[in-house]
Amino acid sequence: MFRVVIRSRSRLIVIPQRTALSTRSLHRSLIVQKSYSATAEVIHPSPILNATSTSHGGSQVQQQRQPVVQRSKKDIIEYLYKNQQRPIPTGKPNTILTNCPHCLRVRKASFAATIDLATGAYKCRTCHSKGSWHQFTKALHKKLQDGPTNYQVYDTSSLLRSNNSNTTSRFSRSLEEIENYPEHVSTELKQYWLEQYKLDPSVLELYRVGVAEYANQNAFMNENEDAAAATMECITFPQTTLTYAVGEEELGKKDEFKVETVRVKACASDQPNNTVAFDPPTANEATSAGLFGYHTIPSDADTIILTRREMDAMAAHQATGLPSVSLPTANYQLQESILPLMERFSKVYLWLDDDVDGQMAAERFAHKLGEPRCLLVNTNVEGEKDGPRTPHEAFMQDKNLQHILQTARRLKHDEIMDFHDLREEVLREVMNPEQTCGVQSKDLPQLNEILKGHRPGELTILTGPTGAGKTTIISQLSLDYCTSGVPTLWGSFEILNKRLAKKMLYQLAGKDLSKAPREFDVWADKFEQLPLYFLKFFSSTAIRDVLKACSHAVYAYDVRHIILDNLQFMLSQQGRSNLDRWELQDDAVAELRKFATEQDVHITLVVHPRKDVGDALDINSVFGSAKVTQEADNVIIIQKGESQRYLDIKKNRFDGTLGTIPYEFETDALKIRGLTEQEQQRFKQEKNSSSSYIPMYRGSSFSKTRIIPKKF
Repeated sequence: MFRVVIRSRSRLIVIPQRTALSTRSLHRSLIVQKSYSATAEVIHPSPILNATSTSHGGSQVQQQRQPVVQRSKKDIIEYLYKNQQRPIPTGKPNTILTNCPHCLRVRKASFAATIDLATGAYKCRTCHSKGSWHQFTKALHKKLQDGPTNYQVYDTSSLLRSNNSNTTSRFSRSLEEIENYPEHVSTELKQYWLEQYKLDPSVLELYRVGVAEYANQNAFMNENEDAAAATMECITFPQTTLTYAVGEEELGKKDEFKVETVRVKACASDQPNNTVAFDPPTANEATSAGLFGYHTIPSDADTIILTRREMDAMAAHQATGLPSVSLPTANYQLQESILPLMERFSKVYLWLDDDVDGQMAAERFAHKLGEPRCLLVNTNVEGEKDGPRTPHEAFMQDKNLQHILQTARRLKHDEIMDFHDLREEVLREVMNPEQTCGVQSKDLPQLNEILKGHRPGELTILTGPTGAGKTTIISQLSLDYCTSGVPTLWGSFEILNKRLAKKMLYQLAGKDLSKAPREFDVWADKFEQLPLYFLKFFSSTAIRDVLKACSHAVYAYDVRHIILDNLQFMLSQQGRSNLDRWELQDDAVAELRKFATEQDVHITLVVHPRKDVGDALDINSVFGSAKVTQEADNVIIIQKGESQRYLDIKKNRFDGTLGTIPYEFETDALKIRGLTEQEQQRFKQEKNSSSSYIPMYRGSSFSKTRIIPKKF
């Protein structure tokens, strides 16, 4: 019979039950114990392991036996997957990469711990901590017990499926059928791609490009009554990741990382950059994130090319021979769940579109991945007016992609630049003037003629009387920009998110879906695929908590547009007096202004006016002090008359153009529509006849150009 007397440096000292220990004999036992290896340590089970032991002098030493943590390869891998700690290959045998339990909350550099699968020992290159497998699991268990950081942000999929917790996003067909898509690529199609896109059949096979039929969901937008049953032949691009499979020695199977398809992007066969559908519609779990072409990367590769589209990735690989992958979507989003897949590489070429938006996204990605290992590639190195903007365009024009890759530049320090840097940026703005103005509105083109576009780094104030439709209008505009690829974060402090989502779903469909229930799933799938996210906050919320969640959304989802509706509800029940509330509001606006500038995002802030009735509102009607409008780049007022409603742009810092946009409300679609030429002429006459209620604004007109600019 044996029992435990004492623990020394995490080692159990086992002695016979009836041995009387003196101080000297105990010291000798400790010395002997140090010479034992960890693997040689054996503890015989005994019902008195948890009992107390009498030592020299009659004192008692309490010792609780710790649970024994297994550390076989299978146990290590199962433990990591069970706790959502994804293992990634490192190129070294029996070594994987995963999150460090000590710096798990430091999101940018937490995926830095290597684990030796043979011994279970780990080491982190970020915080330089190291230890045994038992110490790793203990630290991770404590970190997970503390609870995950709740950033109060969730996506459309979580919102739409919240009422059915058992509903998960799965493939529309069996995985075996999806894996066989490449076999459906005919010889004629391979020859067509070789002639049309210059891509070798071997490259298509390597990237597992396939053919399958998917429902043409876009047909609903054309009001095609037969669209529900219509399908079309699509080119499929699989998004893959690697999962570790522990082999069975008795069957002769080796331990290895195996390719797993997590999502399929289906595009039109004649327009491979035109997305038709995703299968499954959403991929929300961090453990299932994948990239197109990730399975093509050799285990010992340390260099990779990241592109925007699948065609670019295949062209870059065919021309340079380097492993190339593409983003999951074309929305310039490098989500947090993708970052672990990139950690194994010491050099990352960011080869995005050579325009204003593409290079801004490349700089953001470099900050997330780590500037020292990232190189930014400019495709149009010769500065041609009609030069190529993407790797595939350069490939089609017989440019030397290897030479273009050699001209890649590192991101310089934020506070240091020379004229050469400015010259390149100015050249891109000159060659892409439409992108300099910002994203254009498709629903309200008249707004483009005044504000010129939707730009990052700006603060827009929207105000209007109660019941004028502030939430309806801003939800329509935000959805308009979101469908153009602007990742959007909605903070609704006045109405519930599910009601806001319903309104936006109707606006996306352009109809009352309660009258067309068979179309709900199609439009819901479309809605889920948008880069749209929601804050969970409601009613009174401290501005620091709001900005903390916004900061997470900017980092994790590359959010570029934030809507806060509205300022009064967000700050309600804060401040003891009117003076305190005004000061609180000024501080909140100042913080939002600072956040928009530093994070280079557009913030739209809905603010109630001081008055609801009487004369038309002006820039001084915004509730609060003058600081609210002074900090803003744009001020838009919804004017509500007896028979006319219009948007009144009172401030435009970009180029000073002001004006009015008359509109009418479409009840079924829950959207506003700009008036036609004839309707505008009638509106102008009515406005002149009722000038006592709605004053004319110098510089407004409703000719072909709709708005005659008024500049300051």
